[in-house]
Amino acid sequence: MLKVRVQGTRNDIRWFLKILEKDDRFDVLDTSDIMSIKTSNRFKRVYTNIYRKQTSTVHKGK
Repeated sequence: MLKVRVQGTRNDIRWFLKILEKDDRFDVLDTSDIMSIKTSNRFKRVYTNIYRKQTSTVHKGK
């Protein structure tokens, strides 16, 4: 599991989280609400937990 903090504009955060959710390699869980950053009116922050999906790999013989 990875605990990730994403910072950026609201649109950039939404765009990035959609990319992660569509990727078959990851499970995106426990995403927080978009929070304000005290030092900036423009940028926001989100915390999320990302898990690597378990894949069943079949090894082909030579």
